[in-house]
Amino acid sequence: MAIRLILIDAETGKAIHSEPYNVEGEGESRYLSTVTPQKTHCLWNNVNWADAVAETALASPSGDGSIEICDLIVAGEKKNGGSITIHFDDGTNEKGVLSTSVNDSATNISVNLAGKVQGWRSATLYYTVVGTFTGSILITYIKHNKAHSKKYTDMAKENGW
Repeated sequence: MAIRLILIDAETGKAIHSEPYNVEGEGESRYLSTVTPQKTHCLWNNVNWADAVAETALASPSGDGSIEICDLIVAGEKKNGGSITIHFDDGTNEKGVLSTSVNDSATNISVNLAGKVQGWRSATLYYTVVGTFTGSILITYIKHNKAHSKKYTDMAKENGW
């Protein structure tokens, strides 16, 4: 005998969402799991290049919101004088996320950022490539609204910038 069970949020009185899934030979079922907002609301972008790239947006927030990086994969072939940089910039303030040289060897970076690498209000995530070489960046990220985004001055103070 099956028992129908619904978990209710005590604050809102709404049912907590469950997800359908299918397992071969089992048919459709549902599960209730604990997932992070990053896993639930993640977006992604990918860029490839074969030449120098001036500062170009990878991810932009909506309005006064912010971008939180979830995963970052960067690859670039060896090139004397070459580099790849990724940074947040709101037009007034800038903070680097990654800067790598490809002088001595190819670059292959793959990072799952579980430490909440989040920009501040209105800060866009940019990349720049110096030198003529091939490479790519894959980023997964979530967009936070203004209520969950800090001002640059508050973030700088908290992080000791």
